[in-house]
Amino acid sequence: MKEPAPPSTAAILGRQHHTLGALATAAEGPLAIALSCGGAAKTYAHTEPNEDAVFYARGAGGWLLAVADGHHGSSGSEAVIDCIASTLAADWTGEPALGFDPKSWQACAMDVLYACGRAVLRRAADLEVPPAPTTLSLCLVRPQESALAWIGMGDSHLFHVGPDSVEELGWASLGRKDRYFVGYEAASHEGMRERSLAGYGALGDTRALVLATDGLSEEGIGVRDPGGAVLDAVRASEECPRELRPVELARALSQTAMDAHASQRAGDNIGCAVLDLRGTDSA
Repeated sequence: MKEPAPPSTAAILGRQHHTLGALATAAEGPLAIALSCGGAAKTYAHTEPNEDAVFYARGAGGWLLAVADGHHGSSGSEAVIDCIASTLAADWTGEPALGFDPKSWQACAMDVLYACGRAVLRRAADLEVPPAPTTLSLCLVRPQESALAWIGMGDSHLFHVGPDSVEELGWASLGRKDRYFVGYEAASHEGMRERSLAGYGALGDTRALVLATDGLSEEGIGVRDPGGAVLDAVRASEECPRELRPVELARALSQTAMDAHASQRAGDNIGCAVLDLRGTDSA
């Protein structure tokens, strides 16, 4: 029997991108990722210039996107992206149906967060550095099952773009000031259940999914209306040829964040991942 083709994947890692104002991108089909060190120097205490990481996978059965924002180093975000790429991407984007429902997805989400947390701790031990807990926003789309699933922990964003509106699906949607990260020794499945978000539903009339780290929205650093910035980037990219829209959307949103950093003379890393379904059969 012929082995199924592996997914096509791309990742951009913060430790490789330290130039202020520069933007690295990768794109394929409806997917795009972008990562920048930021539009201005960080004014808060930090370990490395760029601690974010972004990822996408494209397979016969669907698309997977993730962004991660490490704290106290880039090893945490990189470990999480490596864990997702090596243990989830092939199965989750493969052709066979996955058979998730809202309840089973919630259970799966806790397994994923726990596994990612252990990966953060292992990477720190291997490098002999302190652990670097990280945010995670992850989105899975399975068009043949008309399924949209997501996981969020920490203050990175996950935006659903519909025909007439942009909705935050990540932690910010709860309106809470507290935030939690992946990669603590004491973390448990039950504890993470109250400190994260996971959802599973119909893809419906989704036009795009946009993931972003908090360089987009951090108070005094990013923009005041991150959802509005996403909508503006979607509109700006409408003028592009269809095949360029995903990467132009990612670039436009990243540039908006970087311009905010420069104008406030306070920077942060900004990572974006985009699935643009405009003009496809799934839109």
